[in-house]
Amino acid sequence: MNKQQHNRAFTAYRCRNCGRLSYPRHERCPSCKHMELEEFEIKKEGILLAYTKVYVTPAGVEDKPLILGIVDLGEGVRALGQILADEPRIGMKLKPAWGVLRRVAGKEYSGFRFVPV
Repeated sequence: MNKQQHNRAFTAYRCRNCGRLSYPRHERCPSCKHMELEEFEIKKEGILLAYTKVYVTPAGVEDKPLILGIVDLGEGVRALGQILADEPRIGMKLKPAWGVLRRVAGKEYSGFRFVPV
């Protein structure tokens, strides 16, 4: 992982017509169907709302169980992602971190995961 990827900003999108915030990016605003969205950086930490442990994981996931959670990042933005905590608990503070999500056939797939603050 290079330094640019490590410092990658976690971004959401705001509709230029109605102002609705969304994550991940959609081609159209989920509310008004407008096509002009502007990217903005989400705050640096959020709160874990819910999580589950997955014991039968997709190919290439090395950490078992795989912990997936919903993180509230404020302003109505929620994200689903991997939680890198041994003992997750509802309400814990998390921050997004770029990293490898899985490896399949020698290829790495990277994205945001959430780590404790």
